[in-house]
Amino acid sequence: MRKHEATRGEKAQQCKEASETSSSTKWLDVVHYEPEKVEAICTYLSLVMDRCVDINSRLSGWDSSVGVLRRASAQHALNLIWNYGEAIGNPYLWIWCNETVSKKYTTLSAYFTTQTSSTKKTKTKTSKTKSSSFADTPLGKLESQNNDLTITHNKQNNKDVEIENKLHNNYAPEIVNINLESADSLYHIPDNTLDAIITDPPYYGTIQYAELSDFFYVWQRRTLGDIFPDLFYQELTDKDREAVANPSRFRNMGESPDILAKRDYEAKMALAWSEAYRVLRDEGVLTVQFNHKDSGAWDTLAKALIDAGFEITASWAVSTENPQNLHQAKKNSVSSTVILVCRKRDPKAQQAWWDDLRPEVANLVEQRAPEFEANDITGIDLYLSAFGPALNVFSRSYPILDSTGEEVRPEAAFAEARKAIASYRFQTLVQTDTAGFDPLTQWYLLAWDAFKAREFPFDEARQLALAIGGFNVTELAKGFKLLDSASGTCKLLSPQQRLKKRAFTTDVNEFSLTHLVDGLHAAIAIYEEEGNLQQVRQFMQKTGLVNNDKFMKTLEVAFKVIPTKVKEKDTLVNLWLGIDEIKAKVTYQQGELFE
Repeated sequence: MRKHEATRGEKAQQCKEASETSSSTKWLDVVHYEPEKVEAICTYLSLVMDRCVDINSRLSGWDSSVGVLRRASAQHALNLIWNYGEAIGNPYLWIWCNETVSKKYTTLSAYFTTQTSSTKKTKTKTSKTKSSSFADTPLGKLESQNNDLTITHNKQNNKDVEIENKLHNNYAPEIVNINLESADSLYHIPDNTLDAIITDPPYYGTIQYAELSDFFYVWQRRTLGDIFPDLFYQELTDKDREAVANPSRFRNMGESPDILAKRDYEAKMALAWSEAYRVLRDEGVLTVQFNHKDSGAWDTLAKALIDAGFEITASWAVSTENPQNLHQAKKNSVSSTVILVCRKRDPKAQQAWWDDLRPEVANLVEQRAPEFEANDITGIDLYLSAFGPALNVFSRSYPILDSTGEEVRPEAAFAEARKAIASYRFQTLVQTDTAGFDPLTQWYLLAWDAFKAREFPFDEARQLALAIGGFNVTELAKGFKLLDSASGTCKLLSPQQRLKKRAFTTDVNEFSLTHLVDGLHAAIAIYEEEGNLQQVRQFMQKTGLVNNDKFMKTLEVAFKVIPTKVKEKDTLVNLWLGIDEIKAKVTYQQGELFE
């Protein structure tokens, strides 16, 4: 008994000394863990601590709808907020974060196991739907094992030990091998050895990964810096080698920071794709998934791929982003990712002329458009999905030259694809001959159809104007007074706002139907002002709009494309319900009883 008490006392003293030296590893050494296990446990604990910081900082918000703390990393930016939630004094913060990290880590670890005799007895729905040849492959075994582990974990939390045992016993390094290397220097992989490369490259300048990582890096450096000094020797993360377009790194360099950031991104992606080309077999496949609204980002990525020697042989648009996410909600956001399937281009491929390829790009895009819509790809996603088929044609030959002999960049194919989609969508909306619809009205209706929001990026407005032709965004704002433009965004003006700016008039003696959208906005403005269909009818009758088929079709299309929560939609509903009354030749008016 005394010997036991002495041992406990000695260990207590040792723990005290370990605490005084502020070393995270000494206490674990006391309990005689192997050095590698000590490092692993400390790493796990640091992940839990990062989770705690994520939901318990001045950047962590409060979700009043469910009464819980919101993670600081819930968005793709670290934004200062006035009101933040706190978990100070909550004894369950560490416990809850530990459970969250453990569950996610266990699920992730399941991908590194192989099927064993104990799991072969369990049949899953997924394995039944696969052919026997697929189930026998390593990928099929991994998928089956993952299903077993996930189901076991979801059924009962106390089965975690069983899962951990499976992970420990079935780890198969011959199937899964993880290397932490830069994509532009795959020195550990020989030439022509990989059958497939699957990658999700940085989305140009959408997410500044290194800057966001600093939020967690500074804490990990404090807790793991003495264990992994080679990983945490810098004060902050390395941003010079990061393959993102970050204009802030190129300020005061004598040229536009945006241009320099674009060049830097393209150069780094070119190095990465060149390495992928080197290690891929001649018959191998490279798949690239990309999600960005800016056609300039697509141009930069595609140019690097093509210059590296790849041809885009196929593409798919897949809905991947949840529009209810905090960084997606109430924004004109892209909700689909385009997956590009690339193979090594025929070394004997010859140059081609853009004038010859242009019709082929337009035809292929129009053929694929119904397929995209059938898969619920709509709005701005439909325009971006068309970039895949455009690249399919554009990347077959190298280089592509214009009539002057200058090399054509992929952005020319994207512009042609956007034009083809705009034509396809407008034809689909009007269901009749498109002749007679002025470009301004087409742009207005297609803007609502594509963006489904009053506010959208300036570049998207510009690209749509170019696709339709006849004007630019400056004219839309200052000439036609159809929108306001500021800080890289555009906002469609309401009919009342345009009326105040004298973009049109509701005076029948001065009104001129130069653009159908002006007639549409005049009718909406009159109804919102008077609240009376009779006033709208009189205006339309005296201006000839009531007998103008193109105007009536414009009214119908606007009713379809303008979102429900927009004020104009309520007015259009009333006008559409009263369309028969508006068209009627006889007007019934209730006179006063005693005049």
